[in-house]
Amino acid sequence: MKFLKDSLYPLLKLAIPLAITGVLQSSAYFFETLFLAHLGTKELAAGGLVSWLFGTFIVIIIGVLSSINILVSHKHGAKDDDGIALVVRDGVWLALLLFIPSFILFWNLSPVFILLGQNKEVVALAETYLRALAWGLLPDLIMFALLQYIVGLGSARVILLFSLMSVSLTVFFSYSLIFGRFGFPTIGFAGAGWGTTLSLWISALCVIIFILTKAKYRAYLRYLFKPGKASYIKELITVGAPMGIMYCVEVGFFFALTLIAGFLGSQILAANQIALQYMTTLMSLAFSVAQAVTVRMGHLLGAGEIHAAKKASYTGVLLTGIFMTLIAFIFWFMPTLLVSIDFDIYAAKNFELVKFATQLLMISAVFQIFESMRITFFGALRALKDTRFTLYVSIFSFWLLALPLGYWLEIRFHLNGAGLWWGMVVGAVFSVFALLWRFNFKINNGWVVTQHDLDDG
Repeated sequence: MKFLKDSLYPLLKLAIPLAITGVLQSSAYFFETLFLAHLGTKELAAGGLVSWLFGTFIVIIIGVLSSINILVSHKHGAKDDDGIALVVRDGVWLALLLFIPSFILFWNLSPVFILLGQNKEVVALAETYLRALAWGLLPDLIMFALLQYIVGLGSARVILLFSLMSVSLTVFFSYSLIFGRFGFPTIGFAGAGWGTTLSLWISALCVIIFILTKAKYRAYLRYLFKPGKASYIKELITVGAPMGIMYCVEVGFFFALTLIAGFLGSQILAANQIALQYMTTLMSLAFSVAQAVTVRMGHLLGAGEIHAAKKASYTGVLLTGIFMTLIAFIFWFMPTLLVSIDFDIYAAKNFELVKFATQLLMISAVFQIFESMRITFFGALRALKDTRFTLYVSIFSFWLLALPLGYWLEIRFHLNGAGLWWGMVVGAVFSVFALLWRFNFKINNGWVVTQHDLDDG
């Protein structure tokens, strides 16, 4: 009972709303792909190009701004309201500073796509989408910064509420503007970008109004326009930049995995995409638990309760490990059911695809168990502000271990894509043990919270 009350329940209270939020956010991309598929193959290809670029780029910004919830959670645990207000001020201004180069980049990406050998017609379509999205970057970054400090305070249900609203608005406006429904003009492909941008502006305004009308949140904006006091911008960047780069490293790895699968054949590429489709959705749940671990540990570390923080981390790892093991049984014993959602498994033309996809899903089940544990340990180390080591581990395990080993297995044994995924399993196992060692080393060697505690990597 003590374990449930002190460790499991507080973590679940944070993790469940964050997990639902992650699934909701993933659904927005699902519906966007569905809408663009109805426009044609070029539109779908352009949408994929934008999604890949936007995903690779935005994770860097998200990683940097995620440091807001880390610093806020520590100061909340230490009951340092003044420090929280200063972190919020610097976090919002950092988001504004990041918007400027982001806008310029999104507005001028067409030449880069051409240099990468993309079809000119597809690039022309992608440009209309990207330039529409560029106008939504400002509200997106400001809203993310504000919601991060609310997460740091432990108010996960607020994040769920606004995510539900934002995703609903995105789906509604994108559908309306793409197809000209509900009295909106028919914009076609660019409507996906403008629909997202419109929803971001409305959602950001709602978040700002909510914060201004709630005294307990409004109080932390008191230094927003008051420079001169202690600055946390350097610490936000020092803690956040390695996370952003790490996210980019990992997204880039899966893009490289997709390219290699494409070289092996269209059937293997399709099978690989099916496995990735389920993996990305489930990993959003693991990331949610990891974020809950970060916040919970931050509160405990800020209060000086190091032993309780250690228990919270292991509870999170246990939680994700058990959940992913249960999911693995579905992957192992009912893989064709999952494949049937995307393709007719009884059609003769799909027999080879079903065979490859079934094999990859079964290996993916093993990978996801260890990957969820890796992500949770990453969340625990993030609470200790140890973000550089996790970056180094990601670079090594993904790019220097998983990818070369997986490629060698494919070339040597002709495993029809399975070699790539077995390479990922080995990389994930290595990461878990490396992060476990690092976590125990940090937490057991007198880690103490200070106002500007930074890990030297």
